[in-house]
Amino acid sequence: MARYSKAHAERSREAIRDSGARLFRRRGYAGVGIDELCREAGLTRGAFYSHFQSKSALLTAVLAGSHDFVRRLRARAGKGTSALRRQAAEIAAAYLSPTNRAAVLGGCSLAALAADTCRAEEDAQAAYAEAVRSVVEEFRRAENGESMLALDDARAALALCVGGVLISGACGDHPEGRRVARAATTAVRRLLTDSGENG
Repeated sequence: MARYSKAHAERSREAIRDSGARLFRRRGYAGVGIDELCREAGLTRGAFYSHFQSKSALLTAVLAGSHDFVRRLRARAGKGTSALRRQAAEIAAAYLSPTNRAAVLGGCSLAALAADTCRAEEDAQAAYAEAVRSVVEEFRRAENGESMLALDDARAALALCVGGVLISGACGDHPEGRRVARAATTAVRRLLTDSGENG
């Protein structure tokens, strides 16, 4: 039997993880089977089990992977704390925008998989908590190693972002969903631009 290189094995693992991320976010954890995950990744069921012990282990890997929200916050390059705050507020506003809702729910595991993770195993919940911590720390980041935001304010900002997207999405096209998103955007802007450096 031919042996595959370490690089090939890593590519296979990434393909399964990426297909899991896409399908879980699109249809929910319970709505996706392992055979479908393998088809989406272009691999066999045997390949799946050579990388993940279970679908739950795959969910944990998805949640432990990179998150677009964190990447966007890390990419801020403003000069000075005020500029970093404004950029964080703009990223949060874009995240909450109803015109971006489908893209966020299709691309952000923090939002799309929140309810699934509530019912998941401890490892998946720990991975989700670590992703939450990463966003919170990015909201707080300022120049010279200082914190630009109180810890609880950063946590509240994240809760407003994720909760706002979820409630807005659950409302569908009903105007109340847009109102929730607008209110969450206003509150997040206030938190990110008005809070003191008392973290």
